[in-house]
Amino acid sequence: MTKKIICGVLVTGILAAGAAGLYGQVKYGGYLSAEYLKGEAGSENAGGSFQNLGAGFLASGIFSSKFGFSLEARVLSESSFQIEQAWVGLIASKSFSIKAGMYLVPFGIWNQASRPHETALIGTPLNLAFLYPASWRDLGVMVEGQVGILTYSGYLGNGLKEGATLQDGQQFSDNNKDKAWGGRLGLAFGDGIQAGASYYTGKYDDLNERRLELEGIDFSWVTDQWEVRGEATRGIIKNPASFAAGKCEGYSIWTVMNFGHVQPVGSYQTVKYVDPFHGGEGGILLDRNRWTAGLRFVIDKSLFIKAEYQWNDEVPKVKNNIVIVQAALSF
Repeated sequence: MTKKIICGVLVTGILAAGAAGLYGQVKYGGYLSAEYLKGEAGSENAGGSFQNLGAGFLASGIFSSKFGFSLEARVLSESSFQIEQAWVGLIASKSFSIKAGMYLVPFGIWNQASRPHETALIGTPLNLAFLYPASWRDLGVMVEGQVGILTYSGYLGNGLKEGATLQDGQQFSDNNKDKAWGGRLGLAFGDGIQAGASYYTGKYDDLNERRLELEGIDFSWVTDQWEVRGEATRGIIKNPASFAAGKCEGYSIWTVMNFGHVQPVGSYQTVKYVDPFHGGEGGILLDRNRWTAGLRFVIDKSLFIKAEYQWNDEVPKVKNNIVIVQAALSF
């Protein structure tokens, strides 16, 4: 059933692309990335390794005046392929649009704009990596728009499923009778300052009994010389009656200084994740902090070389500091 749904959405996107090619304008783009990782002695990448080959292709357009589509496919590794977006919708105006199909969930600012060429960081901030699946997508309906300084988005979809961790909750069919919903409200003060609040709720277990709630706030401040972004997140995992609720919370802040072709990058990230029911025997007890320092080299407006050193501190203490170098290209 899941494969049929995905194939159906993909075919819809392709047909929309064909229609747009006949009656409107189609924009094409893509991206490529690859990384080199070198960790501390005794860590998983102690010997150094080239890995994490990534690629993506995106087509979007407007046809019949006010109808649009977006289709994005992403290669996450040499053997992993996924559809990132595949929706068609009514683009009535800047203040209102409605889309149906597969969409990136508008939770915070990272999930919709974390492609290698879109962010100065290489690794996903800790609180976002543990709060929801990577490239969190859903199948359903979404509305969004901007009225003055207010931006909004709301969605109704299948929602996340129950997994060993919140990272494992991605699904494309629905495992229960409940539909998840949520959205983000944002304020845009000119071109440089934005802030938002996000919410998600939905029952996640097969028996349609237990609810997952996620909350987040985000901000960004961007000038010609500075870029400062951050997100704070919190999750409540409702467990069976004999177990306490699971909780996940944390925040991250990252900044970039623009010196032209050389841009220093730094961040601080923290997460605490406690869940007595999931995660195997003993549940989940996670407490991590991370400092990062790096440089982004702007070779061209579409070609970047990023280097990042991560100081990782967690309980219990392990040696997993790591240096990562990434090449990222968009076209």
